[in-house]
Amino acid sequence: MKSHRLLVLLPLLLSGCASDEHQDLRQWMRDEAKGMKGKVAPLPEITPFPVVSYETEMLTPPFATGKIVTLEVAADKTAPDRERPQQPLEIFPLEDLRVTGVIMAGPVPYALVQTPPPNKPKHVRVGEYMGRNFGKITAITSEGITVVETVKDANGAWVTQEKLLIVPKEGGRR
Repeated sequence: MKSHRLLVLLPLLLSGCASDEHQDLRQWMRDEAKGMKGKVAPLPEITPFPVVSYETEMLTPPFATGKIVTLEVAADKTAPDRERPQQPLEIFPLEDLRVTGVIMAGPVPYALVQTPPPNKPKHVRVGEYMGRNFGKITAITSEGITVVETVKDANGAWVTQEKLLIVPKEGGRR
């Protein structure tokens, strides 16, 4: 019953809010709006860009991360020999190989190199290769193995870098 009374009284209350108090303001707004027109400039004519075909065989990909190779770098004669057969220790990174001992058998020194488990130690001598960067063993002494790696520098040229793999002292520490 209360809801019926509220429904009857609600329109009466709302009609009281719609007074003629601001009619002069509303009339002024209507008068001002009569002379208003939009002033939007016409859009400029769109000219299409010329179509350019991209020949992938002849051009460098636009987002490639490769470096620019100069003629001097392309003709670099210090590049490693990729045609020679790969040796067993070249499948491991040089950082994963440890020298466990050196054997001086006459004039030819040998070194024992431990590979990651479960592999057994391998013996190596001067002239053999180890590591993934074309590392060639150049010397074996009682202190360890000297390996010369051939890597590309930031400009794409082949450079050599010498690394020493040290035999651990007693107690297994280097």
